[in-house]
Amino acid sequence: MKAPCDVAVVGAGPAGCAAALAHARAGHRVLLLEAAHRLPTRLAGEWLHPGGVAVLRRLGVDMPTTVFLPSLGFVLHPEDGSPPITLDCPAGDRAATVPHHGLVSTLRAAAADHPAITLVLGARVTSIRNTTVTYTPEGGAEQHVRVGRVIGADGQSSMVRRALRSPAPAATVSRTAGVLLRGLALPAEGYGHVFAGGPGPVLAYRLDEDTVRVTVDVPLSSPRSTDVPSYVRQAYSPFLPTALAGPLCAALERRAVQWAANRVRLRTFHGRGPYALVGDAAGTCHPLTASGLTIGLRDAECLAGSEDLAAHGRRRRAAVRAHEHLAAALHRIFCDPGPSTGDLRRSMYAVLRASGHERERMMRLVCAEERSSLSLTAAVLHVAGHALHEHLATRPCRAAWRTSLRAGGDYLGWLRWMSRPPGQEARWTQ
Repeated sequence: MKAPCDVAVVGAGPAGCAAALAHARAGHRVLLLEAAHRLPTRLAGEWLHPGGVAVLRRLGVDMPTTVFLPSLGFVLHPEDGSPPITLDCPAGDRAATVPHHGLVSTLRAAAADHPAITLVLGARVTSIRNTTVTYTPEGGAEQHVRVGRVIGADGQSSMVRRALRSPAPAATVSRTAGVLLRGLALPAEGYGHVFAGGPGPVLAYRLDEDTVRVTVDVPLSSPRSTDVPSYVRQAYSPFLPTALAGPLCAALERRAVQWAANRVRLRTFHGRGPYALVGDAAGTCHPLTASGLTIGLRDAECLAGSEDLAAHGRRRRAAVRAHEHLAAALHRIFCDPGPSTGDLRRSMYAVLRASGHERERMMRLVCAEERSSLSLTAAVLHVAGHALHEHLATRPCRAAWRTSLRAGGDYLGWLRWMSRPPGQEARWTQ
């Protein structure tokens, strides 16, 4: 058996590297294990909210502007052609976009340079038992390491999570088609762009001076992948700028596309005893909020400062509860074709356009800066109240009282759906 370490981290993605760095900075000896030799090429998180950027700064990670591109927030484009709505990052802070492989490369280099971290690439973990981690390095003999804490940062199919026999399965709610487009100008540079109107939202953001990432949220009921180009052309293109729709469809026809399943698993379980979970191993929500990286980095930093894993879990659950509600609500409000949801979506546009306070509150929720569920409830009530007022103001009450009553019932149904525990509200029929 090798000399003991204080902490073993399984998975050297963003959350795993951050966990290793945070624990090393707290004075622990860390073994960081990664099964792959090469950098990841799959479609994965590329957006860091201001809170994620702040974690990297506190960890002492160098973020060169050649890799990390500052971003000011999001621009929301309604499907009705009305003026776009600019949603700036809270408190004037900056977000950042970064190619996933560039982020992983930067963080692995920082971990490898730290004297208290041993990074082993190509290490296949075969057993985790009684705080002893067994792994086989590529071309080497099986190794056994006894540690004080084991951290699972190995993604949605986490081996550490399976070892803990966590009963919460992930639910697939949609798919994402991601493409890279070259030489494309965005409507407002320095922002991510959300285009509504299709069966799911389209997100576009700049990765470098010449490259824009475009992701399309595709319902599970959509045609086969071979039919997706025509499906996107018919169902999504009418709501996109011509300069974006054409290159997007051409890339899909060339099959220059990466796919990812959008899975939801509540972050209610962060481990037990000496076994902890961070990042996607702890849970996931719909990627429309682009929060996965930021939440994973915060998980890692919080865990390193916690002796009590139960207390860490309570803090992290409280930190993301409102955000998980919001992610489910935004997924539904952009994807549900029902008339009541359409009314609420239009009211959301009107409320955000009219109120700087509501725009600030929305972005605090999106960035997982707002912990209070009451804040989300107030925002939802504001939108629902606006929708009901508009419905009553535009219809003669006597002639259409049945319609108005039905609309009020539909909005009440939305509010009941939102009031359920996080995760239960994710269950709606597309």
